[in-house]
Amino acid sequence: MSSQLISTRQRLIQAALELFSAQGVSATTTRQIAEKAEVNEVTLFRNFGNKHGLLLAVLEESAAFKDLGESLVRRATPPGNVYQALKDYASDSLHALERVPEFVRSVVGEADQFPAENRRALGRGVTEANRYVAQYLATVIQQGHLNTYLPAEKLASLLNGMILGYAVIEFTSEFHELWEDRDDFLENLVELFLHGAMSSSAELATNSLQGGLITTEVADLPAT
Repeated sequence: MSSQLISTRQRLIQAALELFSAQGVSATTTRQIAEKAEVNEVTLFRNFGNKHGLLLAVLEESAAFKDLGESLVRRATPPGNVYQALKDYASDSLHALERVPEFVRSVVGEADQFPAENRRALGRGVTEANRYVAQYLATVIQQGHLNTYLPAEKLASLLNGMILGYAVIEFTSEFHELWEDRDDFLENLVELFLHGAMSSSAELATNSLQGGLITTEVADLPAT
């Protein structure tokens, strides 16, 4: 693929992201995208097939989303503070989504209008985000910093699901009183995540010991 074709592809992806963010996916036409990218509409169809193929490319290739997962994976070698790494990832994810709130609203609100192949594309986009987080968690787990009750892939799904859920709530109902502010959500999210689905070796040993003591005390209670 020549540099000219790569440049054209990236211009189309960026133009689509800007228009999807400004006026929604359904209201955006392929002609508008082509005009903004300064290419022929036929070029768009040749590269992506249709508008929904272009939406998939936006989700999979846009630097706004791809860089997040890659930056988290880089933090795993060598492993740093797991709490801070996860909090930074969650915060960066929300900031990235915050830059395109109309795009988020459009994807969420109009998803039922998308054809089946496009809904599958959205699913693949979420799966790709999970892959990076799972890779980071698997590295940390393997190096012995954490014990988990679930595999890394499930943990990644939980974390990204909670982040996306918060973004949808914040962008669509800003008058909620579920959390004091975003930082309050982030702190509670990571605390719950680390101490609910994961734990350090010391914490796991303490919990096992406490569980044994509790079992003994209950067994010694009178029958009445």
